[in-house]
Amino acid sequence: MTDPLGGAGSGGRAGSIPRRLRMLRAAREAAARAERAGEPARAPAAGPRLSPALRADEHIPVSLRVSAGWSWRLIVTGAAIYILLMAVGRVRLVVIPIIAGLLIAALIHPLAHRFQRLGMPRLGAAFAALFVFFAVLAGAAVAVGFNAANEIPTVSDQVSEGVEQIRGYLTNGPFHLSDNQINDLVDDIRRNLANNRGRLVSGVISGASVAAEAITGLLVALFSTFFFLYDGERIWTWIVTRFPEGAEERVRGAGREAWLTITGYIRGTVFVAAVDAIGIAMGLVGVGVPLVAPLALLTFFGGFIPIVGATVAGIAAVLVTLVSGGVTDALIILGVVLAVQQIEGHLLQPLVMRRAVQLHPLAIVISLSAGGVLAGIPGAIAAVPFVAVVNRVASYLSATGKRPAADVVDRVGGSQPVD
Repeated sequence: MTDPLGGAGSGGRAGSIPRRLRMLRAAREAAARAERAGEPARAPAAGPRLSPALRADEHIPVSLRVSAGWSWRLIVTGAAIYILLMAVGRVRLVVIPIIAGLLIAALIHPLAHRFQRLGMPRLGAAFAALFVFFAVLAGAAVAVGFNAANEIPTVSDQVSEGVEQIRGYLTNGPFHLSDNQINDLVDDIRRNLANNRGRLVSGVISGASVAAEAITGLLVALFSTFFFLYDGERIWTWIVTRFPEGAEERVRGAGREAWLTITGYIRGTVFVAAVDAIGIAMGLVGVGVPLVAPLALLTFFGGFIPIVGATVAGIAAVLVTLVSGGVTDALIILGVVLAVQQIEGHLLQPLVMRRAVQLHPLAIVISLSAGGVLAGIPGAIAAVPFVAVVNRVASYLSATGKRPAADVVDRVGGSQPVD
């Protein structure tokens, strides 16, 4: 029977017992063996006397000491993570644009590298890559704007017809509401809007402040993207050289793993979001739903928010179809949305994103929730790549921190002691 306080078979748990307690237990066992063998017991070697606290600690079970050690370490780690998240939440207007700039730089870095290979200097290549990126965004925005402006009159007429259909359904359907009841309901809605006019004005003012913050964040993201493209390697070299000399190689390797994770995530996300947008746009065109371009663009940007974004974009497409085309068309679009999401979840995500984001779905949901609470939609967008990078870097550091088994065997059998 093994001794849990340091006898044979205790293995790694002996390290959790104080050294003086192990010495005292070893002396007692030696005296007991000598007494059973008929030999006079040797006096234990002179050593420091145990304090009452250590003598009392000897009677505490090992499992309780180990669980207590884990508990206070987890509490300290949780407090540190909480303080870090609160600090990030306070400066999210700076942190989120920098993360956005890093993601954009990861997306267009191959384009800047291609310009350099064509003979452009590094500064010109960075400017050219940024120009192409924003030109594509501006072109998409202009196309969506023209599409929306051309179809708004048609949508307005279809909305009016939809409201009349809903009114007829409330009157002739299972609810059997009278015209007076419907008019009273409409009057109540108008009255509530009039009474809450002050709140609406304050909402507009807060919306203006949000717009100012968005412009500031856009400028920070623009400058961050440019300098990540132009001077990213020197910035990373400077960061690596701040670490001790023995740790520089591991830090450099961890940064390489983090960059591979970011680039794989952003490129895979763009591809998956584009496939979702094209699939839903084809369904909308086939049914004849208006505002195809805005809904496709909404689906594309919704793809950057895992799980939640695709669901919200699909609901918007179904609602627009319901108002403009009726229940049958809405059911068809609902089927298209479900089919596209099934293709994404069972085909595209495993093939494209599994190598870049090796996260459990529960970890994705928790990171989305935490990012949304701390910084809203931008936080939800940045949460998943951040957690994926942390997971990849932690796995790399853990793997590089372990010696190969052959090396450990050689050191045990040789003259070198194992650390």
